[in-house]
Amino acid sequence: MTATPSTDASTRPSLRRLLDGRAKADEITRFLDGLPPNERVEEVLSITGKGVGELYDAMEGGQPASLDEFIPPDERGTVIYEGRNSLPLFSRFQKRFMRGEGGVVLGYNHQTMSFVTGPGYFLVKPAIERGAHRGELVFDYTERPPFEPAGWPRYKPNDAGISRAVYGNMTDYCRRVARGVVVGKAYRGGADQGAWFSLSRAI
Repeated sequence: MTATPSTDASTRPSLRRLLDGRAKADEITRFLDGLPPNERVEEVLSITGKGVGELYDAMEGGQPASLDEFIPPDERGTVIYEGRNSLPLFSRFQKRFMRGEGGVVLGYNHQTMSFVTGPGYFLVKPAIERGAHRGELVFDYTERPPFEPAGWPRYKPNDAGISRAVYGNMTDYCRRVARGVVVGKAYRGGADQGAWFSLSRAI
C-alpha cells in the first residue's frame, strides 16, 4: 500500500506565500473564499506590518467592493469585523458596524486606547471617485453620524481634543479581498498616510 504524502507546512498554501509570490487579486480571492470562515479570518490576521500594505496593493483591479455585501440590508444589530493594522504596536482592533434607517451604515473603532482617542465614529459609503479608488468603499470620519446606536460608546467629535490627532479629517478607502474581507488605506485631508488595515468577518 502506498502511503499518502503529508502536506509540508512550509509548502502549504497560505496568504503570506501568495503575497510573497506576487499573486494576482483573483488568486487571493479564490484561496480565501475556499477556506472555512474561521480559517479565513486567521489567514488575514496573520498578515502584519508592511504585509497589510502589500495586500492592499495586490487587490488593485480586483472585484469591486459592495456596501450590501459588506453589511447586508437585512442585517440587524451590531456587526463585528476583526481588524489588523500595519502599525508596530496596538495592531489588533475591531471595527463595529450597524445599518440604520434609509440604509445608512455607521461604524466605530473598538480598541484598547478608545478611552483616550474616542470611538472614532464614521460613515460607510461607496466611493464616488472615478480614478484610483473606483469600486472601493470609503469610511468617512468627517461627517457627524445621523444616529447613535443603543449600547455603543457615546459619540465624541473627531475634530476635537485628542480625537482630532487620530481621526480628524480622515478617510479610509477599502478594497474587497474575499467574502467578509476588505483591506483599507488611510488618508488625511486627501494625503496618503502610509498606513493600512485589514478587516475580516467569519461568514
